[in-house]
Amino acid sequence: MIRIVADSSCCISQEEAKKLNIEIISLPIDIDNETYYDGVTLSTTEFYQKLVQCKNLPMTSQPSPLEFIERFEEAQKNGDSVLVITLSSKISGTFESACLCKRESGYSEIEVVDSLTTIDAMAMIVKEAVKMRETMNVHELAEYLNKFKKRCKVIASIETLEYLSKGGRLSGTAKVLGTMLNIKPIIAVIDGEIKMIDKKIGTKNAQEYVLNLAKNGNIDTTYPVCIQYAVDKKRAEYTAQRLQEITDVKDIYFSEISGVVGSHIGPGACAIIYIEKEYI
Repeated sequence: MIRIVADSSCCISQEEAKKLNIEIISLPIDIDNETYYDGVTLSTTEFYQKLVQCKNLPMTSQPSPLEFIERFEEAQKNGDSVLVITLSSKISGTFESACLCKRESGYSEIEVVDSLTTIDAMAMIVKEAVKMRETMNVHELAEYLNKFKKRCKVIASIETLEYLSKGGRLSGTAKVLGTMLNIKPIIAVIDGEIKMIDKKIGTKNAQEYVLNLAKNGNIDTTYPVCIQYAVDKKRAEYTAQRLQEITDVKDIYFSEISGVVGSHIGPGACAIIYIEKEYI
């Protein structure tokens, strides 16, 4: 049996994880010196309520090594393989921590995959692993996912510059000017990093820009598309409607951005996440 383990930045709830027969390791989130665990002691709704009230920007950290060590020891005892899928190593130290624990365990039936992404793009990789795990051994599955992950695309618009500024990714002057001009950053996950690729004036212009990027993104419609949002589901529903109008996409689902990423982009963000067609 291949045990699949992922961290909570993939936005798969503990309830859904049980249905998928996978394990989710909850990432710690520190809010004003109090530690919560993503999706366990702090729901996404509670996180955004605290986000607008907290004095300092919430801080996230990697899970305790024990989270991996205990799972690896149990798997070895039972003769199981383990596939760990983590958020991008360029965002968090979770991947390196899992790799270190793998080396310390000395167990050869462990593979750790750096998703090089986060939020629901990572969930798509996890679900692909679930779909394929009965057809491959753990080493073959890891190799397959390292190719598949390159097709997972994330593009989003951000509603507020406040959290980028608090996180040191934007100067105070740029924040003030951007707020005055109603500038909305456009971001994407590129080579494992969250990068600002453009900016537009006004929410509608930013939303249409993201939609056009998706339209030209060679979407593989055999996979569902995720519209992921932070607090504002109505905006996500509008985005889904427009996406169906301008593309052949029919299968769309919604998901809320968890606190691990939400702490950096704030409420109001809206992302389109899809699988790109495979080039042959």
